[in-house]
Amino acid sequence: MDIIVAENAGFCSGVRRAFQITEALSRQETKWYSLGPLVHNQDVINYFVDRGIEVINNVDEVDSGGIIIRSHGVAPEIIAEAQRRGLEVRDATCPLVKRVQDIAQLLIGKEYAIIIYGDALHPEVQSIVGWCGGQATVAADVAAVQALEPLPRAALLAQTTKSTEVFEEMQAILAARTRDFRSENTICPASRIRQDEAERLSRQVDLMVVIGDPASSNSNSLVKICDRTGVKTLFVANAGELDPKDFKRVKRLGVTAGASTPDWIIKEVVERMSEIDEKLQMEQNEEQEVKEECCPDGCPEGCCQALAAEEVQAEQEPEVTAEPVEEPAVAPAEETGVADESFVRMEAEMADLASPARGDIVKGKIVEVADDSAMVDVGGKSEGIIPLRELSNQDVASARELVSVGDEIEVLVLKWDDDGTILLSKKKVDSRRMMDKLEESFNNGSVVEGTVISSVKGGLLVDVGVSAFLPASHVEDGYVKDLNDYVGRTLQFKIIEFNRNKKRGSQIVVSRKEIVENEKQLKREAFWGGIEEGQVLTGTVKRIVDYGAFIDLGGFEGLLHVSEMDHVRIDHPSSVLSEGDEIEVYILALDRDKQRVSLSRKKLLKSPWELVMEKYSEGDIIEGEVVRIAPFGAFVQIEAGVDGLVHISQLADRRVEKPEDVVSVHEVVKMKILSIDPESRRIGLSIRAAMENTEQDEVREYLEQQDEAEAAPAAEETQAPSEAEAELPAVEAETGPSGEAVEAPPAEDEAAPEEEEAEAGE
Repeated sequence: MDIIVAENAGFCSGVRRAFQITEALSRQETKWYSLGPLVHNQDVINYFVDRGIEVINNVDEVDSGGIIIRSHGVAPEIIAEAQRRGLEVRDATCPLVKRVQDIAQLLIGKEYAIIIYGDALHPEVQSIVGWCGGQATVAADVAAVQALEPLPRAALLAQTTKSTEVFEEMQAILAARTRDFRSENTICPASRIRQDEAERLSRQVDLMVVIGDPASSNSNSLVKICDRTGVKTLFVANAGELDPKDFKRVKRLGVTAGASTPDWIIKEVVERMSEIDEKLQMEQNEEQEVKEECCPDGCPEGCCQALAAEEVQAEQEPEVTAEPVEEPAVAPAEETGVADESFVRMEAEMADLASPARGDIVKGKIVEVADDSAMVDVGGKSEGIIPLRELSNQDVASARELVSVGDEIEVLVLKWDDDGTILLSKKKVDSRRMMDKLEESFNNGSVVEGTVISSVKGGLLVDVGVSAFLPASHVEDGYVKDLNDYVGRTLQFKIIEFNRNKKRGSQIVVSRKEIVENEKQLKREAFWGGIEEGQVLTGTVKRIVDYGAFIDLGGFEGLLHVSEMDHVRIDHPSSVLSEGDEIEVYILALDRDKQRVSLSRKKLLKSPWELVMEKYSEGDIIEGEVVRIAPFGAFVQIEAGVDGLVHISQLADRRVEKPEDVVSVHEVVKMKILSIDPESRRIGLSIRAAMENTEQDEVREYLEQQDEAEAAPAAEETQAPSEAEAELPAVEAETGPSGEAVEAPPAEDEAAPEEEEAEAGE
């Protein structure tokens, strides 16, 4: 039987959004309530009830906590009432339903008579009517529209999960009878896609299965569409409602699911149908084998059916192990005679030569080993052969890796070949012995160990000595996103289903759910026994959500709220942390009754003021960004979380009327630290002082450059005469009586110093 699952089956985006919102809220400390069933699926409702999300029908049922608005939406006055009571409100209304509400509110404001195609008792329709102020007409079918009186001004809307064809019929009727008519096709595109796909698939299969809750409108629409094609259609809520009789003689099977049906339910239903198919195939093959053996050319006498029934009954009867029978004592030869003695000896010899029968388990000795087989002496007139495939479940290249000459082993006789060779199997004996051991574990509830081999449809295959099946819903105590992460891991399991006589499929079904729950319980007990407020622990970031991060502290998760991640404001936790990070956290608060742990990272970090005190001192010239302007000055950010004040008198070296005349927000300025007051956490800054320092530095630098420029020619003069000096005639210096050099008299055209002074005096 081919099972074809519709591509667009299960959660739509609106339901998935509501599911994710509620799942995130279920991990908060606040107690949350769903105002009405979150979606029309009992399995989803039970999932959240187990996680503490209770379902209420009216906001007056609770006095504190939070209210989750279901995916179908509610009337605006209900939200207002919840807020008036001081309850937190989280709106999980499907965005498409919200759009219908907005359109209805807009059209009623323009004085259109609103007609809604839908079910009057459906919560989505009731919410839309509420957004119309209660002034809307609900039409369940075309007949209801035809019965309406002609309207001068009308608008047609639709429940998001209804049929497009019916909506178009209503649209045509109202357009012909209304002078001012507007039509808004508000049927969800996902619903239309599912309906079209279900109709196409129905025409290709022998049987359709629609998975959904009976209260789900879109699931019921899918059933009607499939029925309309003429194909037999089953409507089930989960795998437990499947009846094997419905699948006989079905070759192609189609599967679709409503928009509120979770993925795990779809997987369980498909898995169950696969098991039913395997069982039907097995029964069919057994019947065919019986017919071929009994009457190859047909069965005119009807004996095949009776023979098949006998064989099935024989398979179900328990195996009877013969008790050893004590052989009668043989009389001495002198009493029985020579003939009797010869007869006894002959029987013994025949017993030695007797060959084992098909199905016998016998002991033998390996006498020869090749790559593809091993030869075994089983005590008969012929030796047996074990092919490589029958030696072990292990994937090996040669039989020499498994057995050696001289090994004594147990083997099962599979069959006799025409040439007298006995075909043996060691693998099947090992499997039987392992099955005996596993059956004992199943009966006493003990734990078995196995290695995950591969991921298959609906779960995992596990090697526990034989191949066992691990359903996806039993891998952990919650939903698992990627089963491939478990391939190759050796884990512990409990056997929850054991069927030795099952011919196809898994004879053993295992589960980790109970083991995981027990392990977590032990870890929780150990955790709460040693945890105290004020401790510092190292944990691993498990999940990041909008409001914080969940930290695994070794068996228990605590919440690190976004407000406790740093001393400065953080837009989103992902900007600071990543899943898998190891961080130190401070135990901020414990609620042992609710088993909740509040964590802080901020407590272990230095505050921005501590960093400023370590990094800066009075008199430092620094840069910062102007973050705010006040009438008395400007605030400049020195470090994240620390601002300093530049008073208006310190903005410039002139009188300033308004700070914005000098600086602007986001401008980066250079300033001098005038004062740091750690007790009052105030820092005084000055742009004017920084400018003066800068000017002084520039003047000092200029003077230093001038000094360097003047020093350079002087150094050159002492080293060698310039070209001009080299061209002048040499003047010999006169010497005085003592031998000291005497300056030469001034040239005729040069005035004596006294004369220059006199001239200057005049």
